[in-house]
Amino acid sequence: MKTKFNGFLALILALLVQISFAQEKTITGTVSDESGPLPGVSVVIQGTNTGTVTDFDGKYTIKAMTGAKLLFSYVGLDNQTKTVGAVNVINVTLSGANVLDEVVVTGVAGATSKKKLSVTVASVSAEEIAKVPAGSAASALQGKVAGVSVTNLG
Repeated sequence: MKTKFNGFLALILALLVQISFAQEKTITGTVSDESGPLPGVSVVIQGTNTGTVTDFDGKYTIKAMTGAKLLFSYVGLDNQTKTVGAVNVINVTLSGANVLDEVVVTGVAGATSKKKLSVTVASVSAEEIAKVPAGSAASALQGKVAGVSVTNLG
């Protein structure tokens, strides 16, 4: 009887230790700027590839461990970092000192042949991209085409 009690006590102790270490929680909140909610803000747990994007109303939901740092980034606004603590709701207001000077968009019509273009064109197949998992489109292209340098400015 005493052996069963000691085994049960050890099991309970192991479960309590496991629960105290596994403090992953669901964090929700709204990201906005001075004009209102921001859709499309990236919310990433720093040091990982885990992240999400805010919806049309600027709301997000992400699972993170207590003590993890959440990085909020949006084009044209300064990045902001918040630490996950005891609260489950983290609302963020981004400010905009990181203004863009210009945006360059290029494209090629599907019917244009490579010979008619004034630039070099390279293609990467979906199979090549799928060989190595990546956290973003930029990192998926890294090292796939000779002479291309991919830089993350976030």
